[in-house]
Amino acid sequence: MAHIELHLHTKAGSADSSISVDALGRRSAELETGGLLVTEHWRVWTEGERSLFEAQWGVTVYPAIEATTDAGHFLVIGANPGETFPHDTTELLDHTKAQNYFVIWAHPFRHYFDDIHTSQRPPFEAGVSPANLAEHKAFTRVDAIEVENAGNTARENALALEVGQILGKPLTIGSDAHDLEHVGARRLPVAAVPSGIEELIELLEQLSLEKIQ
Repeated sequence: MAHIELHLHTKAGSADSSISVDALGRRSAELETGGLLVTEHWRVWTEGERSLFEAQWGVTVYPAIEATTDAGHFLVIGANPGETFPHDTTELLDHTKAQNYFVIWAHPFRHYFDDIHTSQRPPFEAGVSPANLAEHKAFTRVDAIEVENAGNTARENALALEVGQILGKPLTIGSDAHDLEHVGARRLPVAAVPSGIEELIELLEQLSLEKIQ
């Protein structure tokens, strides 16, 4: 059984990460992780960077970015290096749809249960049912929902799973690693490592609870 890791960050594109590119490659090779969706916060790795990484470490890297909007964070798979993304959620999803990118709503309920400033909370009314949460417009437009994030609480992940199942969307998991200790914390088992972006998206479109466990 092979594995891929769908959500993590390095110092090469995320100011809040302490992971160097070489450290990521070494650790992923040690874990025998076959593919990485490196979702930096402010840039997409270039084709040259991905090719060098793959040649040195034997680990495939797929182009992506974690876009921040007024509704939260979205993993945009297939994004191009140098591309900028709107901070308005509707505009972002309009853009990604037009470009035929695959979009995952990352950790949608992080801090949902916390008593913190509204600027740090997700865009949902507190205390409503999962069915009502699933009615948020962005949920209807994304391609998949991250239902298990290693940086979330069990309660946050459980709510994401419940909403994802209500919607019948593909379900994904991710380590969301920002430090070396958490690389590999949550990986997806796969029969074979996707050779490129098309195969990766085809795999993601078929994910369900049974396939991510």
